[in-house]
Amino acid sequence: YVPKFYQRLVVTVRPMDTFYFVGGEVKMPGRQAWLGELTVTQAIQSAGDFTDFANRKKVLLVRADGTKITVNCTKALNNPSLDPKVYPFDKITVPRSIW
Repeated sequence: YVPKFYQRLVVTVRPMDTFYFVGGEVKMPGRQAWLGELTVTQAIQSAGDFTDFANRKKVLLVRADGTKITVNCTKALNNPSLDPKVYPFDKITVPRSIW
């Protein structure tokens, strides 16, 4: 920093790029950008929604610390308290239905 040449400084602070992952029976599996508050059903919709073969009742949410939560998305759509939030680096896996 030289006061003669630089009268004003502009500092830009960028947060780390953060992502969450959606896999299994969704139309566009892969890494998604985490842009803020988000729930499991919203994350699945951002990945193109369920395929025809998805088991909507046993969606697995694995937190970055390894905690596993099973989500029934059919019930979560009717009751938002059953729809957990998604945090950076969480993994959502939609299994295939038997039928």
